Amino acid sequence: MKINKVVETCIYSSDLESMKKFYVGILGLSVIQEEEDKLIFLKAGKSVLLIFDPLRTSINNDKLPTHGAMTPPSSIHFAMEIEEQEYQPCKELLARNDIVIEKEIKWNSNTKSLYFRDPSGNLVELITRGGWPVES
Repeated sequence: MKINKVVETCIYSSDLESMKKFYVGILGLSVIQEEEDKLIFLKAGKSVLLIFDPLRTSINNDKLPTHGAMTPPSSIHFAMEIEEQEYQPCKELLARNDIVIEKEIKWNSNTKSLYFRDPSGNLVELITRGGWPVES
């Protein structure tokens, strides 16, 4: 078996409206599909970010297998790749929106990361290209 890449990542929140405002309104992802009070599918470059309300997706579901993690307190970490020239503008965007940067790291590979939390407490990382040995 040869896996090409992770195509989608799913996070959970019982407050989809605040998550949509954050990921679409601030981070600039675009909506692919949504079901009110249940799920949002967002385009994130060459991949998809899914946000499910675990109260709605952990019960019997005719379209998808049941799944979910209650938030809070459950939280996950995921990273989204940005170009080097977008690092400072992203940092400024976060500051303008009063989003606290928990950590900045310069890696041995000369890539950089910004870590911050979304409205449900998930740890989001913006990392410049080249940090991981993955195809573009």
